[in-house]
Amino acid sequence: MKITPLEIRQKEFERNFRGYDKDEVNAFLQTMSQEWERILEENKDMRYKLNASQKEVDKMREVESSLYKTLKTAEDTGTNIIEQANKSAELKVREANLKGEEIISDARARANKILDSAKSKAKNIIDEMEQRVQQLKQRYQEAENEYDDLLFHLKNAAQKALQEVERAGQRRSSDIQQQVQEASNVREEYNAYISKQTSEFEEEVVNTTPPAPEPQIIEEKQESEEDHWPQQEARSEPEVEAESEQPVPEPEPEPQPPHPPMNHTKKKSFFDEID
Repeated sequence: MKITPLEIRQKEFERNFRGYDKDEVNAFLQTMSQEWERILEENKDMRYKLNASQKEVDKMREVESSLYKTLKTAEDTGTNIIEQANKSAELKVREANLKGEEIISDARARANKILDSAKSKAKNIIDEMEQRVQQLKQRYQEAENEYDDLLFHLKNAAQKALQEVERAGQRRSSDIQQQVQEASNVREEYNAYISKQTSEFEEEVVNTTPPAPEPQIIEEKQESEEDHWPQQEARSEPEVEAESEQPVPEPEPEPQPPHPPMNHTKKKSFFDEID
């Protein structure tokens, strides 16, 4: 219940027997009203100050809230910046690690590729060299076989040639003896012919009785006939023997087909060296 100073002044009490003193009560009420009025004024002043203080407090609270918000924003911003910086640093570190791993992987791949290529080339070179060595071994073996075959054929050819030479010598000896015998027979036939002609001529001379100079003419004629007689029949025995000792001409070789022109720069073969 709200009591004003005016109500305190105008307050009336009922009168009873042997009650309070009216003046004292009025004085007290007057004092009370004044005091109450003072209290109310003071209360009003306090309320005014309180409201002003409250406004100041509200302002301070607003400033505090603003500062808090600003600080919070700054803290959040700093935290975000720190987080973003950390994330950016982590991302950059991760990218650097990935790039480093990629570079290392690329370098390893290139190194492996180069190593594989070098191994492949080395293997191809080794295989080619082994193949060439095998080919050279095969060619050397073929050359040895050809050399052995050629040596065998040459030995056989030499042996056959020696046999042919021996047979040719034997045939030549028999041919010489045969030619000597034929020459002896020719000489005997020639002598027989001469004897026959001489006896016939003598008989003719005796039967015809020619003049004196005739025998000289006949004798010259006879000598001329003897001079014109074939030399093969009139050859002496030494000439026949000398002819028999001459080598028998060998048959001419059959004409061979023309060979293609040889390249002078070509390396001589084993047969050319033998020739």
